[in-house]
Amino acid sequence: MAAGETNSGHFSRQAELWLALLLTLASFGLRVYQVGSYSLSEDEAAKWQAIQQYRQGHFVAVNGEHPMLMKLFAWGSLSLGEQWNNRAIKNGWPTVAPETSLRLPNVIFGAATTFVLFLLSRALLGRVGAFAAASFWAFTPLPIALNRLLKEETLLVFFSLLGCYFYLRAKQTPRGIDHGRWMDLSALGFGLSFASKYAPQLFGLNALAWLVARRMGFDSRNLGSRLPRFFALIAITFIVSNPVIVVPSDVQSMLHWMRAGGSHHSGYNLDGTLYFNQPSLTHPTTPWYFYSWLLLVKTPLPVLAAVLVGSLLLLRRRDSLISPLFLTFGVIQFVGLSVFPGKWIRYVLGSLPFLYLAGGYAVQQLYEWLTRRGVAPRALGLATVALAGWAFLGLRFWDPYYSLYLNALGGGPARIAHYFSPDEISELDARETAAVVCQDPRRGVRMATSKPLSMEYYLQSCGRKDIQVIPLYDRGYTPQDGDLILVEDSRRYFETAKLLAWLRSSELPHEDVKVGPVLATTIYYFRLPAPIGNHDYPNANMVTEAKMRSTPR
Repeated sequence: MAAGETNSGHFSRQAELWLALLLTLASFGLRVYQVGSYSLSEDEAAKWQAIQQYRQGHFVAVNGEHPMLMKLFAWGSLSLGEQWNNRAIKNGWPTVAPETSLRLPNVIFGAATTFVLFLLSRALLGRVGAFAAASFWAFTPLPIALNRLLKEETLLVFFSLLGCYFYLRAKQTPRGIDHGRWMDLSALGFGLSFASKYAPQLFGLNALAWLVARRMGFDSRNLGSRLPRFFALIAITFIVSNPVIVVPSDVQSMLHWMRAGGSHHSGYNLDGTLYFNQPSLTHPTTPWYFYSWLLLVKTPLPVLAAVLVGSLLLLRRRDSLISPLFLTFGVIQFVGLSVFPGKWIRYVLGSLPFLYLAGGYAVQQLYEWLTRRGVAPRALGLATVALAGWAFLGLRFWDPYYSLYLNALGGGPARIAHYFSPDEISELDARETAAVVCQDPRRGVRMATSKPLSMEYYLQSCGRKDIQVIPLYDRGYTPQDGDLILVEDSRRYFETAKLLAWLRSSELPHEDVKVGPVLATTIYYFRLPAPIGNHDYPNANMVTEAKMRSTPR
């Protein structure tokens, strides 16, 4: 129980847990509703291909840059979804889309993070602040959007947060059976986090947080005698959950992916400017203020105010255990993300629970300040319900396009998909674009796109395996008469920028694909000019030259 609070009875603790469970269910409902509305992204299509390999018994060097755990969950969910659909078709019941089945495990873990964050916050704060922090996670569009995708960060954050909570309980428990149990559970959590994504930074930040806590006088416990068992259990959990890690060829595949850069294209279209999204000494990389800007425009203003006030209070006071945890997981992690050249919105997910923890601290301080001045708890409760209702109504406006959310500082609906389009709309439209392409009566037509994996998946789904899918960023690609070329501003790269600009300025016939409130893709029907007469666009050689000039050297 947080310092400064007295125990108001066993029932009160049970009531808190039931309320936290209801909050978690509400979080699940927001995340699962229409979760299949977005098409599969390139990363998700790669996971789907990996699952097909798993079904054939091939596990080694399959999507080897990522661990197995999330793909195993998705495989199980996809199989259950297929079994349900077989029965549903026979009985006339609603069926489940493959996108929903694939993403359902992440939806569950993302919602469950609400409960874990409440437990962690409750161990550090009063009940009001703990519920505030958990509510921020449950109802803020940014974590909702990220939890609705088949990406590793959701599981990484859930299991890391679980490990941090159990580690905190071990620190707060006297030596004995319970202490050892909490340490073992913490090891299991961190081991599963390693099996979720090859990213040990949250584990390292937990160790750093307790080192800082010791220096600040908040921790005097020495766990030296338990550490060998602790690390051994982490290793065992990691290997059992990700057995391919012991296969040399899988490790070689992962190292090869890292050496090759993991991608055949480069560039992030941030607010209309193309930046390198990887380390570079010769080209401008994504700016350091990327994540600050992200939080500024994609966090509801009341939540943003709470986070800013709580952060300032914690940096100034440093009088409780929450301070070193926020300093490491919140500040140091956020600064590290900001200075690292490679940036994607999903990378910030690990910082959000601790930023919301700071927001919960501000709410707790405000609550205690008001109660000392005689404000009735009932009045505070009514104000809280009103604020929650206002936030929920705001969410309904953006549902199911949570990735497009912008607050008033970001311009709201008038500026959607303007700032972070590679993250905001890259998953939106492959299904709808494929539906248009599938209507082309020509057999064996070539289609160039910057999302070849997802487009190939949807083209096969509509029975058009004859269409040749070519990566638009392939340096060997030369447009030919009759090609379909997909232009997406959200997938504008250095390798394709000049070609896309030329296509936009040409008079080639084209068709727009709009999904929800955004124009996601324009399909250009490439035609060579007639021998005489029409000179509105150049020949294929000139197009190729434009494409090659856009490639960074």
